[in-house]
Amino acid sequence: MTRKLLNCCIFTTVLLLTPLVHADATTQPATVPAAHHELTVALLNFQANLPGTGDAGPQVVDTLTATLSGEPGFTLVDRSTLDSILKEHELNLTGLVDADTAVHVGKLVGAQILVTGKIFLVDKSIFLTAKLIGTETGLVDGIIVKGQQGDDLGDLIIKLSQKVADHLRDNAGKLLPADEPTDPLIDLKKRLAKRPLPIVQLQVSEQDESAVLVTDPAVDTELRKVLTQCGFTVIDTAEINPSKAGVDLIVKGAGISEFAGRIGNLQICSARLELNAVTCRDGKTVFADRITSRAADLSSDIAGKTALQKAAHELGIRLIEHIADMPATAPSH
Repeated sequence: MTRKLLNCCIFTTVLLLTPLVHADATTQPATVPAAHHELTVALLNFQANLPGTGDAGPQVVDTLTATLSGEPGFTLVDRSTLDSILKEHELNLTGLVDADTAVHVGKLVGAQILVTGKIFLVDKSIFLTAKLIGTETGLVDGIIVKGQQGDDLGDLIIKLSQKVADHLRDNAGKLLPADEPTDPLIDLKKRLAKRPLPIVQLQVSEQDESAVLVTDPAVDTELRKVLTQCGFTVIDTAEINPSKAGVDLIVKGAGISEFAGRIGNLQICSARLELNAVTCRDGKTVFADRITSRAADLSSDIAGKTALQKAAHELGIRLIEHIADMPATAPSH
């Protein structure tokens, strides 16, 4: 199959599939969950192991792009953005990828579904496979089209492309989370409503990429926010003597953010945060955890702050969950 002929097939697909898609949309209700008004899809490269068809892999992606672009309810991740991010993170995702990698890539590019696959020959049969991976669940689904050696590869690619589009329209919900995520702080606040809560003091430092102490600490602010939302009393760090302030629990830690890379005009920063919670009564460590996070923004300073804020939010929730699971004891004050 020559490149010229494949391109001709793709051009025909763009002309012919669009009216067919609109006709189907009027007769078949879309079954993409209503909670997900737009399904974000990233199309990765397809691996082609057929002699003399070096362009077959990219042609599948081009045909899928033409097909899904005409489908209501789908948003495609920009190809140049996807390639830049994969290159930035040194990820080679040609062919079949595992679910764990898909989840990681999905978070990087903001896609709910990844589509990738292979074209290969077994004896005299040609197989075109597509792997559909839910990046929020790790669930995997598959599509297969079979032909015989000598069949028009362009027709098989078009058939696979349409089957993927139909399957995503009708069955994408199976790869997505069953329910929209809820704010864990709402549940934690209810769990803690009828129990005595310790008075908390925060002693957390953070640094930016230049190793200068941050004057507007994102970690401290975010921890205060999640703790007070759940009913905790947080004593200002200016209190020198925790015992005089009636502090029951001291949360100590350190966070650092640094520049991690650049994608176009976006600056990417990574952050690491470590927290320990120690009781004032006996100096016992009741919580210790750490986390890394990443954020992007036009400004590296804002990206670093956001990365630290995300890390503090997650560790703050973990800390509160740990306290909620501990046996209720009366505060020392």
